[in-house]
Amino acid sequence: MSQPDPSTGFAVTTPAFLSRLAEIVGEDGLLTDDVALDGYGRDETEDLHFQPEAVVLPRDTEQVSRVLAWANENLVPVTPRGAGTGLSGGALPVHRGLVLSLERLDRIRSIDSENLTVVAEAGVVTAELQRRVDEHGLFYPPDPASRETCQLGGNIAEDSAGPRCCLYGSTRRWVMGLEAVRPDGAILETGSRNLKDVAGYNLTQLLVGSEGTLAVVTAATLRLIPRPAATLTLALPFDRLEQAARAVCEIFRGGHSPAACELLESGAIQAVAASHPVPAQLNRCDALILIELHGDDTEQLLRRAAALGETAEQMGGDEVLLAKEPPEQRRLWEIREKVGEAVKQRSLYKEADAVVPRSALAELVRHARRAAARHRLEAICYGHAGDGNLHVSLVQGELDAEAWQEARDAAEEDLFRAVVSLGGTVSGEHGIGWTQRRYLPLAVGETELETMAAIKRLFDPRGILNPGKIFVE
Repeated sequence: MSQPDPSTGFAVTTPAFLSRLAEIVGEDGLLTDDVALDGYGRDETEDLHFQPEAVVLPRDTEQVSRVLAWANENLVPVTPRGAGTGLSGGALPVHRGLVLSLERLDRIRSIDSENLTVVAEAGVVTAELQRRVDEHGLFYPPDPASRETCQLGGNIAEDSAGPRCCLYGSTRRWVMGLEAVRPDGAILETGSRNLKDVAGYNLTQLLVGSEGTLAVVTAATLRLIPRPAATLTLALPFDRLEQAARAVCEIFRGGHSPAACELLESGAIQAVAASHPVPAQLNRCDALILIELHGDDTEQLLRRAAALGETAEQMGGDEVLLAKEPPEQRRLWEIREKVGEAVKQRSLYKEADAVVPRSALAELVRHARRAAARHRLEAICYGHAGDGNLHVSLVQGELDAEAWQEARDAAEEDLFRAVVSLGGTVSGEHGIGWTQRRYLPLAVGETELETMAAIKRLFDPRGILNPGKIFVE
């Protein structure tokens, strides 16, 4: 083993170390050339880049176990990686070392239509899993925006959510059991396929959302439900944001239970409209609520839609746009799905993942606008109003690079302090990762942080697994 680097406390890779890795995963499972390594040093987080010393591409859980055991023995840091779609730097190798990519663990091992479960490996693309179970008349609800590229292992590590979270819950709710590997190479089998299981500590739920810092998930047993027989989409425009925010609360208080309930304020709508057709009625509004209903038949959904329209009207809403056919529904949802890319085309930006009680949504947007304006930025707000989780894009605009970095950090801190004062928290689905570490103490107390750190030390006493994430070192 080489001597640890004083700046990181970790060892650097050596030819002998890499040669042993090649024996474990094969020559084609080890990448060391700069061109290949470059892409594994990035994710979807801003403009950050940390190039690893090597990338390992195991094909099964046994290889993952052997790689981790070897790295742990030699004090080489390991950063687990799915598809690199994260937005908090969770998959960035900030201390170099190895990137452990799970992309080759891509098998769906079994689909059980009787017990409504699927067993799938960490590298399975989320949308592909959904298509496969759909062939059996089954439904896996979690729908992160990156579902066409993101992988199940990353979803589990981040407890990913999406628009349908307000009815169906985040990834956590659908994970029954895990196959995972500890940093020392020991293989864990947590949970089971049983609907009830209180045999000991719930290690499954401890690992979900742990951001790859405790163990590397290699496969999961997931719960399924029958595919909804009918869907309907509604667009509810409002002249004022405050009306839309009150309507969101009233929708849930009235027991309407939408599958998705998204909010776009005018800045988000205008960003999309700059490059994508948006109905004139929606283009003029100050805020838009986009709702999806699931049910047994279309007639039932039409009655529910009428009741929702009445609720929106009582809150000051304009005429409801109703989409019954899949192409019509797709066109409405494209408005929501194109916001992120539309903002990116305008300028460099930082997306804050803020969560507040639903009753504080309008106040959250006001705080975001004030924080941005205070530092000469623009704030564009949109997201999952049904569970109080809005994405606030802080846009660089005309600021130069140095001024942008300073303004971005100051505005984001102002925003998160306001969020916590509203009873909210600093991440709803993107995780803490590398970029949000300094904000975690705003939302989590000292005793809780100490407990989290103790759990980390128990699983990873040498600190090699995804170092630099969650905790400020």
